[in-house]
Amino acid sequence: MMIHIRILLAVLAAAMLPISALAQSPPQAPSLVRAAPEQPVEVELRSAARAVAPGDTIPVAIRLLPNRGYHTYWRHSGDVGSAPAVTWRLLEGFTAAPLRWPAPERIEAPPLASYGYEGEVHLLGAVHVPTSARVGSTAKVEATLTWVVCLEECYSGDVDVALAVPVAARTVPDEAVARVFAAEAARIPARRDGWTFRAAADSAGVLLHVYPPGEAAIAAVGTAPRVQFFIDSAGVIDHAAKPGVRTIPTGLELQIGRSAYAAGTPSRITGVLAIDTAASAGGDAPRMVMEVDAPVVARAQLAAVAPPASGGAGGWIALLTAGLLALLGGTLLNLMPCVLPVLSIKALGMAEAAAHDGRTARRHVGLFGAGVLVSMWALVGVLLALRAAGTEAGWGYQLQNPATVGALALLVFAAGLNMMGVFDLMPVGGGLSAAASRAPRDVEAFLSGVLVTALATPCSAPFLAAAVAYAVTAGAVPSFVVFTALGLGLVWPLALVASVPRLRARLPRPGAWMVTLRQVLAFPLFATVVWLGWVLGRQAGVGALVALLAACTLLAFGLWALGRFGTLAAPAGRRRLAQGLAIASAAGAIALVWGAGAQGGSMPGVAQAGSAAPASGIDGALAWRPYSAELLEAQRDSGRVVLVDFTADWCLTCQVNERVAFGSGAVRAAIRDHGVTLLKADWTTRDPAVTHALAAFGRNSVPFVVIYPRARDAAPIILPTLLTSGIVTGAFQRAAASSSPVQTSAALTSGRIVSSSSIETTP
Repeated sequence: MMIHIRILLAVLAAAMLPISALAQSPPQAPSLVRAAPEQPVEVELRSAARAVAPGDTIPVAIRLLPNRGYHTYWRHSGDVGSAPAVTWRLLEGFTAAPLRWPAPERIEAPPLASYGYEGEVHLLGAVHVPTSARVGSTAKVEATLTWVVCLEECYSGDVDVALAVPVAARTVPDEAVARVFAAEAARIPARRDGWTFRAAADSAGVLLHVYPPGEAAIAAVGTAPRVQFFIDSAGVIDHAAKPGVRTIPTGLELQIGRSAYAAGTPSRITGVLAIDTAASAGGDAPRMVMEVDAPVVARAQLAAVAPPASGGAGGWIALLTAGLLALLGGTLLNLMPCVLPVLSIKALGMAEAAAHDGRTARRHVGLFGAGVLVSMWALVGVLLALRAAGTEAGWGYQLQNPATVGALALLVFAAGLNMMGVFDLMPVGGGLSAAASRAPRDVEAFLSGVLVTALATPCSAPFLAAAVAYAVTAGAVPSFVVFTALGLGLVWPLALVASVPRLRARLPRPGAWMVTLRQVLAFPLFATVVWLGWVLGRQAGVGALVALLAACTLLAFGLWALGRFGTLAAPAGRRRLAQGLAIASAAGAIALVWGAGAQGGSMPGVAQAGSAAPASGIDGALAWRPYSAELLEAQRDSGRVVLVDFTADWCLTCQVNERVAFGSGAVRAAIRDHGVTLLKADWTTRDPAVTHALAAFGRNSVPFVVIYPRARDAAPIILPTLLTSGIVTGAFQRAAASSSPVQTSAALTSGRIVSSSSIETTP
């Protein structure tokens, strides 16, 4: 026995040797080179990991240290210079993340100015190690860096850097390097929650409006703080001109000179904003740096798109206004195409309210309303959590997930089978008998409200878009207030019928017809399943649609068995078997659609839902093109009228607009006559670019249609939620009425960099 124990201890000790040796061994030497003996910059590739586990990430950085007085450049160099560029050479399966840039400094040499770094800087990155990497191997990271440094003369060149990190069973950080990386990461700008930006640009200059959240320090400061703005594109502003800063009622206004080489008007102004709050607060307030992405609107519209003040009387007025708009929008939502699939449930609820005394009817409607409100609160809670986590999610997000669409289709299918009488465990529309003698069940009424919310809320209605956009950006409390008002708007018509005896008396008396009504109203639910199946197929492909059909068959079998053998009259053993079979069938059905939806949505071969490939080859089809900010800008630069349709396959109002308005002959003729470019911003599946574009207009829901006029300085035309051919053709006429000449670009000749040679120019 003692021999066996010694052998076991020896084996364990041998197994621990590699880990012990790894922990005690020095880290791999980083790649430190001077670009050339005569050139004033050190370049180093550093790693914050001594060892890395398969599937983990190596934090890396390009370190640049110019000689005293010299400087390197930011991602946009300004008037002169060039940003460092890295070309990675990695092993198969390894991937590199984009570099992250610390906030730059303004480097002035009148009449020019550049953006860069006068001291040491780390450009942070990361290299992902595949799970297939073998423990004991070496992760080799190699790169070629193209650099430029300047003082009065500029130098440029290429340098190869490399490092090697052992692949081990666990990742071992290099604490000293990790602290350096963390300090540099604190200088990297990021998007800040609650901050809003808008811009206007014309030949006179650029106005940038900055709207901080109410709790930000600068919101309560009377004098303007010291502000710097680093744009990340050329040919827009005069880099050397210092911006003028003034306070406005809800934030700050930056007045920036226009570039002498400006051509046309950009659609967006992007860059980094640095605000020195200590300059105005008179204390040690930190310097705030943040990413800016501001949509460009007409100068006259700039004040109109300012967000409401979030504090004081203005904040209460804004909240009250948004709440009233949500209540009105929720009421009108009852009449929108989005609600057509659930009118069967609501109609049966109305009949149920009339079939009983006032107290029973009010209880039924109260529970129905509770289901609407609780599910509304749950949806908005998840939405706020997703946005707080950095996910670009908007109203209707629940139908952007193919697996969720499939699960919802199964729920509606089960509700239809229930109303048809296949099973009667918990009747969705009410426990209706020939004489309607049994009161509606509490759980049934509550779940009816949940189902109504799930299907009715993805689309927008008049007055609702502005309220939803305000709610999701104003914070948790305003969000719940606004969405409570939205839920009440959905519920109050039914509550009115239940509460007023005269209205109940006008409804038909209960009788045998209610059983037939219940079965007839199941067919709209089955039609809803067809619609959701179409959406699922568009999102995740034909395979997911077939999986849904198989899941419906499996679920129907389980629920039939429950209705046939699971009644109270059946023996206990048979009843338990039927219930187990129903539960297993439901679980299997959900697993089918969930797996197919998740797999189909991630397959590269599946076409994007709603993708709008040019369809000019199809007779009568409109030539929609997929939306992108770059394509929008290019089309506007060419002097064309551009229509952008923010839509989704799961939005029935969007589909109605497409067929009623865009499908009309008058609209098609106007598109041809005015040479309109059609861009489709598809939101069927989650797309951060589309969400961000919607947010630029203060919107967070679809449908939303905007037309950009031919003139670049003209304000975009925002169309109403429900469209007619007359509305669209009239907007086309206004958009094409004014035109401005397309300016040609001037060459930017503010400096020239030649490899390994000096240049007689200032930065």
